[in-house]
Amino acid sequence: MPQRMTVTIKDIAKMAGVSHPTVSRALNDDPGVNEETRRKILRIAKQLNYVPNLAAKRLAERKSNCIGMIWPAFESMFFYNLSKEIQREAGKKGMSVLLSLDEPVEAMRTLNQQFVDHVIYWAAPDWEAPAEFLKEKERFKGDMLLIGGGTVEDAHCLKIDRRQGIYEAVRYLAELGHSRIGFIGQTTDKLVGFTQGIVDSRLDFRKDFLVSIGDSHSADEPFDEKAVTDLLLGSGKPTAFVLDSQVTFFQLARMLRRHKIRVPEDLSLIVYDDVPELQLFEVPLSTIGPPLHVLAERAIAMLTEKNAADEVTPCWQVEEIKSELVIRHSATPPPL
Repeated sequence: MPQRMTVTIKDIAKMAGVSHPTVSRALNDDPGVNEETRRKILRIAKQLNYVPNLAAKRLAERKSNCIGMIWPAFESMFFYNLSKEIQREAGKKGMSVLLSLDEPVEAMRTLNQQFVDHVIYWAAPDWEAPAEFLKEKERFKGDMLLIGGGTVEDAHCLKIDRRQGIYEAVRYLAELGHSRIGFIGQTTDKLVGFTQGIVDSRLDFRKDFLVSIGDSHSADEPFDEKAVTDLLLGSGKPTAFVLDSQVTFFQLARMLRRHKIRVPEDLSLIVYDDVPELQLFEVPLSTIGPPLHVLAERAIAMLTEKNAADEVTPCWQVEEIKSELVIRHSATPPPL
């Protein structure tokens, strides 16, 4: 069976006796085409079963109906689940998502080549945009949103209140009766929230109960296992820990199994990052963190909602999402 030839606007132009730019304007309902000519062109297009070349249309318009995401290139259930939520919310708007795990400058260059309409970039609070990234951003014609706390000129910003979340976790453990609470994590605003929670709960601040992972924002950086082992097996040991990420929890969980330390009978835990997987353990974990669906909903809304006055000059929005404490079975009163 012979293959059917694709009908082009040039074929329609030839039958209508007009130029192909005229056909293009008529099909796109653009001004500048006589109404009788427009009806003739539309009739011929229907007779020929003309199907628009969407790829060519996107190239001409520099539009893709697509959101580009620049995501950290390390393994994390948080980023996996958040990307799924963002894709789900984008789908509700009829948009697709293109995810890049490249270095930010290369990722931005690729997304520019794909003519994406919007860019979502995960940026830590202390992130500073390098010159090459800013150069690529200047070439980008759409809107950009930074999630995580980092900022850049002419872009929306969706921040996360991590400090208050960790503060509430400490206060909750103190209300349960814990007076010896430890922290494992990076030296960030989470540690600030932990310290403030200890002070406001009128507990003794124990520097030896802090296990610092350092200032790096690499999610897979391990903590000092010997320091934690010495804490857990020593006298006057912590009865509860607040952990700054689910990655930290997985490393600690291996240690707890090795030393036969039970949660929550021997040690209560509250983990930052409320991801679904943390509910699936034999002892579902109490968590603190921004609700993923709220982050995704606000991210898509900030990029796609027009200003109330539909201004030509964009209004760059800055919002902050609160962390929520979710109590499950891993945090109970301390052992007697």
